[in-house]
Amino acid sequence: MGTRYFKLICLLFFYIVFLAWPLGGCAPDKSAANGKEPKTVEHSGSGSQKLVKAPFYEDTQGLPNIEAPEGYDWKQFSGTTLNFLVENNIYANVLTKESEQFTKITGINVNIRPMDFSTLIEKINLDFISKTGKYQIVYADPYQTLNRFSKNFEDLNKYDKDPSLPHIPGSVGDFFEKQVEVDSYFLSNDKLLTVPFDSTTMILYYRKDIFNKYREQFMNEKGYDWTPGNKDFTWERYSEVSQWITDNVPKSEVKYGSGHMAKRHDSLYCDFSNVLASYGGDYFRDKNVEGLGLQAPSHLSMTDDRFIKALKMYKQIINTAAPGSTSWDWTNAADAFKAGDIAMMPNWDENESSMENLETSKVAGKVGYSILPYGPVRSANIFGGAGIGINKDANETEKKAAWLFVVWATSPQTELLVLTHPQGGVVPSRKSVYENSTVKMVVQEGTRGAVNYKNMLHLPVVLDAWKEEHAYYRPKISNFYDVEEIIVNQLHRMLKENMGEKETAEAIAKQIEGLKK
Repeated sequence: MGTRYFKLICLLFFYIVFLAWPLGGCAPDKSAANGKEPKTVEHSGSGSQKLVKAPFYEDTQGLPNIEAPEGYDWKQFSGTTLNFLVENNIYANVLTKESEQFTKITGINVNIRPMDFSTLIEKINLDFISKTGKYQIVYADPYQTLNRFSKNFEDLNKYDKDPSLPHIPGSVGDFFEKQVEVDSYFLSNDKLLTVPFDSTTMILYYRKDIFNKYREQFMNEKGYDWTPGNKDFTWERYSEVSQWITDNVPKSEVKYGSGHMAKRHDSLYCDFSNVLASYGGDYFRDKNVEGLGLQAPSHLSMTDDRFIKALKMYKQIINTAAPGSTSWDWTNAADAFKAGDIAMMPNWDENESSMENLETSKVAGKVGYSILPYGPVRSANIFGGAGIGINKDANETEKKAAWLFVVWATSPQTELLVLTHPQGGVVPSRKSVYENSTVKMVVQEGTRGAVNYKNMLHLPVVLDAWKEEHAYYRPKISNFYDVEEIIVNQLHRMLKENMGEKETAEAIAKQIEGLKK
């Protein structure tokens, strides 16, 4: 009996000790026992783990860091070569100069291939249709690429939620919500198809030296203040100001009052859309058409009164602009402004740095910036940002290597670098960058003419243009390429053949209706 009870007591003791021991036989956390808690960061996916700062930027200036799991091998894809197909813009050009840092740390070579917008779209079309995966990283315009080829992009959630990989610093939530909706999703937000990359927005450029010099003379004749940006500066007055400058200012100072991008090109669609939206008009009236997007809209609005009035106003605007406007795209218009030939132009904000470049611009230091003129409803400034994504037809190694580049290229530190770079000036699409002391100062107090901030002169204006009451987002639909072709062709006919506004509107509506058949 004594032996039996002794055995029972031993078994009971063993059972108690076994239950008290950590599951899996894990040893106690020595760092915790020593009073040093390991750094644990919640991943944007599930679970938590120790993450460490990536070796890309020494001074993070309080911005969310690029982080990776402790022990992550940044060289594991060394020797991999990636092709990045991108529009020829400032962001891409700065990355071309600065990507050596990324290659040095990862061993990944990235061929950044900037090209004009039309060529870009053609090459993306060919690559996605042929499924060659030649371009592993793709600049995705929401209206020409993301909407047509959404199934050709990797779902980036796969990588961002993988606890073994680096993830988007600050999460997708660090980007402006509307820009993520436009740039990164199509139809639903179930799949993250791209990460916001650039944030181009149309604003008004004007010759402040001309406006200052002739303000009093103009006011004496016309009786109103012609300073752009205020609510009284309407498209009607813009057209009148343009004509007055052409007629009254010596050609040695400026040749024409304004210039536009009315070539048969995507630029014409964008240029007219600013006027249309300022009149309260649009192309479709379907819910979500300008956000997540739709396969096909149901409610056309091309023949309502607002659309026709906007057409009439746009025709007047072009009639009082430089004669070359009907053959100019955004690049041609910007070149004319830099050459000192025109006094006003709507154009993408990213042109600011080239306007202020003393080596390439005759008007550096003489440029003013404002939101676009008002219509009867509002000032409308078209948003032209895009995201970058990963080609689904790339191989698995290339996809993971591409993910590292996407994380680096869209990080807060890289956005700040592109903004402050001597050839930079791209307005950040991340909220955190606006907490940087320099950026915050510029937004709140202006640049006060400081040379170091010459590529931020447009920053407060773009933020104004992004306000809900001023921003315009075009319709994001699967066949927008065909819809835009119809709109552009008919607009160009109206301008070149003096076709009537109502006739133009009816022709656009009829042809778009025909796409459904």
